[in-house]
Amino acid sequence: MKNGDGAFIQAYNGQAVVDDTDQIVVVADVTSCASDVPSLSPMLDQAATNTGRAPQQGPGRRRILQRGSEGNLTAAAQRHAEGGTDTLIAVGRLKPGQTPPPASEQLDGDATARERMASRLRTETGRADYARRKAIVEPVFGQVSTRQDGKRLFLRGEDGARGESRLLLGCHNIHKLFQRLGSVTLLGPATG
Repeated sequence: MKNGDGAFIQAYNGQAVVDDTDQIVVVADVTSCASDVPSLSPMLDQAATNTGRAPQQGPGRRRILQRGSEGNLTAAAQRHAEGGTDTLIAVGRLKPGQTPPPASEQLDGDATARERMASRLRTETGRADYARRKAIVEPVFGQVSTRQDGKRLFLRGEDGARGESRLLLGCHNIHKLFQRLGSVTLLGPATG
């Protein structure tokens, strides 16, 4: 992957689907693709497989909409129709000083999927729902980085990085479960 200096380095892109109540990681993956575009649909599909039901909401990162990503918007509309997953995908940034057009509840039938998503995210509810991502997914990576020194992965190769990342996130899940349920509930009462 390219770093900030434009040099290519061995790096991986971590992906996660996280429960919004307890910050339990439901799906985790590591890819060598810098773009998040190819990961959105497979991650949401895996979340449905792992939990037995479709996620209620799937806010995607802004980078989800890069080149060739119109398919994510189409897949999001189909996912909503089939399983009820409400996927929110930011569709771009405003230039400095640019005022966003008002949200329109009534778009004409010729509106593209991108225009529909942009309009939806300009509503008060859409902005609030999308902003929740910062309080659900991002803290998990921060907690793994600080509690478990998870800023660097030591195993090399994509499979090694994926395994190490999943181990770190699994430990994060155990920590969250102990916080939520307590050790007595999880392990049973001490006997002896």
